[in-house]
Amino acid sequence: MSLDEQLKKIAEGDGAAFDAVYEATKGTVYYIALSIVKERALAEDVMQTCFLKVYRYASRYRAGTNAAAWIAKIAKNEALDLRRRRKREHSVDAADSEYLFPTYEIDGGGSLTDLARKILKDGEFAVVMLVAEGYKRREIAKMLSLPVPTVTWRYNQAIKKLKQAIKE
Repeated sequence: MSLDEQLKKIAEGDGAAFDAVYEATKGTVYYIALSIVKERALAEDVMQTCFLKVYRYASRYRAGTNAAAWIAKIAKNEALDLRRRRKREHSVDAADSEYLFPTYEIDGGGSLTDLARKILKDGEFAVVMLVAEGYKRREIAKMLSLPVPTVTWRYNQAIKKLKQAIKE
């Protein structure tokens, strides 16, 4: 069943449809949030708020307009709002929630996600994580409101940086 159909069912009160939407989009929402707020715990907070809004406003979604992009836009807006609210605060990511989002080890002993977060610009990180989630560049372009060539360029730049960092 498509995300469009699932959102319609959520609007009708179907909890199982919400579970399906969450499972299909949780990685996307998390990585968009993480690329903006830079901390795992804050990204999880954004996820929670985003999915509450998806549940609450599913009836406002216009079918056929790309449900994944609609959810991604909610996540992006929530992350930007959180970042604005916390602008004057300084906190440290203690990687408390590593068990929720498994990482893949690289030779240096750290995770590839952590390395990407450290060396990539926000836009590059978001694109790489969405590609890793299985989205096509055209879909990513729509989610992030970017032209497809920009998504391709950011992806290629990010891969170059990651390869170079792993070699070092």
